[in-house]
Amino acid sequence: MSTWPHFGTNAIHVGQDPEQWNCKAIVPPIFTCTTYKQDEPGKPPMHDYIRDGNPTRTALEKSLAACEGAQYAHTFSSGMSAVSTVMQALLKSGDHIVSVNDVYGGVNRFLRKIASNFNISVTLVDATDTSNVLNAIKDNTKVRE
Repeated sequence: MSTWPHFGTNAIHVGQDPEQWNCKAIVPPIFTCTTYKQDEPGKPPMHDYIRDGNPTRTALEKSLAACEGAQYAHTFSSGMSAVSTVMQALLKSGDHIVSVNDVYGGVNRFLRKIASNFNISVTLVDATDTSNVLNAIKDNTKVRE
């Protein structure tokens, strides 16, 4: 028996109720607009600007959360925006990161050039030998990629 008995149903249906769209589309439409009408300033019915979200992304996030058995999910427009958000949420000045040395180039530059601006130290290791990772861990290590 599957440990996720409703995965397929959730992936297909959660976040995709056609009643949420004025057009009643069965398949969620792709919303490309950046701003949304507000009947009153500061009180949007759902979204006010693209950075806040959009109906397409909201449908995806609801589906992903349901598939993972989570209450919420958050999606990003790029891998780097996800990495920087997670790092900023998890780390503080004085923390340490251990990462593989062949990590994606943008993440590598972020770790080497930006993290240091926040007094976050980084050790890049050849992770093909797990002892390199274990040896790089310090008392202040918070993230091990």
